[in-house]
Order: sequence, then C-alpha cells, then structure tokens
Amino acid sequence: MQKVQAELADDSAEIDATGEALRFPESQLRQLANWGGDSQLSAAEALMWRMETLPQGSSAGTSLHFLASTPSWEDVCDFVDGLSKAVPRLRQCVHELGVGQLPVWRDDQNFQVGEHLRRLSLPQNSGNDVLISALSDFANTPTEMQRPPWEVLFVDGLAGNKSVFALKIQHCLTDGGGLIQLFSAALSERSDCQLRGSAQSLTALAPAARYKRVLMPSPGKMIKSGFKVWQKHRDEGYSLTSAQRYLKSIQSLNAAQASKGSRLLQQRSATNRYDLLNLPLPTLKLLAKAAQASLNDVYLALIIGAFRRYHLAFGVDDEASLPLAFPVSLRKPGDAVGGNQFTGVSYASPLNIADPQERISVIRAFVRGARAEPALDFMNQLLPVAMLLPIKLTAKLVAQYSSRLDVQVSNIPGMARSAYLAGALVESHYVLPPRPGCACMFAMISHQDVAGIALNYDPAAVREPKLLLSCVSDEFAGLCAYFDIEALV
Repeated sequence: MQKVQAELADDSAEIDATGEALRFPESQLRQLANWGGDSQLSAAEALMWRMETLPQGSSAGTSLHFLASTPSWEDVCDFVDGLSKAVPRLRQCVHELGVGQLPVWRDDQNFQVGEHLRRLSLPQNSGNDVLISALSDFANTPTEMQRPPWEVLFVDGLAGNKSVFALKIQHCLTDGGGLIQLFSAALSERSDCQLRGSAQSLTALAPAARYKRVLMPSPGKMIKSGFKVWQKHRDEGYSLTSAQRYLKSIQSLNAAQASKGSRLLQQRSATNRYDLLNLPLPTLKLLAKAAQASLNDVYLALIIGAFRRYHLAFGVDDEASLPLAFPVSLRKPGDAVGGNQFTGVSYASPLNIADPQERISVIRAFVRGARAEPALDFMNQLLPVAMLLPIKLTAKLVAQYSSRLDVQVSNIPGMARSAYLAGALVESHYVLPPRPGCACMFAMISHQDVAGIALNYDPAAVREPKLLLSCVSDEFAGLCAYFDIEALV
C-alpha cells in the first residue's frame, strides 16, 4: 500500500431536486469544530503519547466502518479532507514544551491530507482472512510521531461491491466515547448531504486554540499539597476511618492484580492478531431485560462465560477466576467532546459460576459497587506522579500492571440512527483495540441493530482463537436458551 495525494472533487455544491444546495448541518459542523477537548494533553494522554515509541507501547486503535457499497475514491478523499478541515484537532501535532511540562496540540504548518490517506483494492474473490490480514497490517503500522496521529485506509474490492473505511487514531486524541461523538457529527443521515472539503469553508467555525502552560509538580510540592489536603479534610471532619475506607476502595478496584491469572493464558509476545464477529443488538437488550441487568452486565457475562467454555474445552475446570479489566466512562453532561474521560477497573471475574443468572447477578453487583467507589478515579490522580519518572521506567510499571490481567473488555455505545459515509450506507462499526499487555482485548461497538465485536489477541496466550470465537457464539446461544429468548421476541 502506498500513500497517495488525495484528489479532491471540484467546488460545485450538491443540489437537491428543487435546485437548492444541500449544505452539511451547521450544528454538526460546530460539534466537529469543538471536538478534541483541551489544547493541553492530560497526564494520561501524555503518558499514552510518550509510550507510543516504545516496544509494545502503542495505544492506537483502528475504527472500521463497513459500508454497504463502494463510494468513489474522489468522494472518500473529499470526505476525509472535509473532516480534517472541520476538526482543527485533526490538523494538529503533539508538541513537547520541555522537561516537567505536559505537551500541547499545535497546528501542523505542513499538513497535507494525502499523507494521511491510503487506498487498497483487494484481489478479486478475496476472503475474509485476506481482509483481516490487510486491516491488521494497517493497525500495526507505527504512528508517525511528527504528524497529526491519525491515518485512513479505504479498502474496496469486497464481495457485493462493499467496502471498509478504516481510521487509525492514537489514544491521546480520544477514547471510545469521543470516537462516537466524532462520527455522530461527521456522518449524515442521508446519502446526498455529505461532509465535503470542497463544498464550503469549514475552518471559519474553528475555535481559537488556547492552553495554559502546566508544569508537573516536584515531589516536594506534591508532599506539601498532600499535607494541605489532609489538613483540609481533618478540619472538615474527615477521620482516619475515611482514609482507611479510601485505601480499601483502592484495593477493591484493583483486586484482580492479586490473582495469579489463568495458566492457559500465561504466555506473552509482542504480536497482535485480530478477528471480528457480530451479534444482534436487540437480542442482547432482551437478554439484559430478562436478567434484570444492564446490557454491559450481559456483555461481561457473555465474555466471561465464553472463557469458562474455553477453559473447559482444554480440560481446565479448577480456575476460580479470571483477571479482567474494563473502562468506566467519566464523561458528564457539558464535558468537552473528544479527548479522554475514563478510568479503569480490574475484576477477579468468576469462572466457576455455571448458572448464567447467578453469574450476571454477581457481575452486576460488582459493577454497581465499583462505580460507587470513592477511589474510582484513583489511577488518573496517580498519573501526574508517574509522569515524574523516566518514561521507560513508567512504561515498565504500566506493563507489569497490565500484564497481570488476562483480559480487557470494552463496550462503546454507538450510533442508533442510520449513517452515510461519503454517500455510502454504514452497515456496521467495529474498532480494533490496542492490547496493553493482556492476553486479549475485546471491544464492542453498537451500530443500529448490530453489535460489532473485535478481538485483539496475543497468539502466544490464545493458542486456539477460532475456538475462543466459537465459545463466544456458543455462550450467546446458551444465554438465549437459558432465558428462553424466543418467547420474549
């Protein structure tokens, strides 16, 4: 695959049946103009960025929109050009300010949209394995550190004249929730009204970039600040019991770190392998209703149940738990769109519970308790301290922490409406997730009635990936049978 200069369409506007130009909604353009959050990276974002150059340190994810048809290459180029003009953050690079300071976003004066855009035409009659291999190569390509950290691959030649629009994006730009905010604003509900770089001047809506210089505190200042916080809490009636409760909360949120992990998933390598599957979202919702739980509870129970089946297939029936982690969104109404607003929770998930209802109830109780923990955002509070350490040492500590986890699971609520990308209908949405040291990572994005699940696994740990995927399908069927889901339809 060679990088190509995008060939942009002419300046003629789209015209509807009445002769009026169809302009992209200004409300969506304003959302795009403000996408990206603060102009200064948070400590978490800075850490993800600085680890990008280290072995196994990449946190880039790759969004996949599967399209029902193949738009023209000119329309794809025009859409990407329009997106980069509508979202100023996509034309900015990470700029380091110096020792002890958090980096900032600055305009790339040499930005060329064609440097971020590739096209791949698959050979005729290519199977799914060929597509997955091509997408894997793209997802594993190192991030260009001197450019805005995103890139697009457009894949055509799929059976039925279908295509895939892949966007690889570094995690310092956004989390999963921010990704959905981006596409919710960028994708139209109709095929004849698309975001186009050639249709109008989009940069006029862009807000002026602002940031304040943030210095990382010295250890002495941190100790002094901590003492002041303690004094404040003491004066307001906080007690030693409160501190003990907070420490207990930290232990609860990181309980999985104390478990030894599955002996089936112990091996690790630097290799990423990917696979995809999809499930009907309405059925998952019916399962959640039948189990009196949330969709996320059922999703976690599905993955944990699949690993129970996977272990039993190898004759392993004495593993009581599986160290697992999942993100919890910290986004609130009024927060900036884009950027990263999440924290992580680790869980010694139950492998020894055979009954689906019991397993879901146990998971539901843990998740509800975790969300209410006072130390829920502890890791984000700790990161400024980690930023004081040499990046290689920080990376080593992060790797030691994440490698103790066998599985990470992410659930990203996607778009419920129809959406068109460069004039082509979006059929489903997936994201190939990064795999931060664990044996495997599952990521689910819903799009209308399709729950698209992508798996990034370490082949040294997951020796039979097709078996694991089969276990997911079998567990889903088992849940439907247990709750008599057909009777609820």
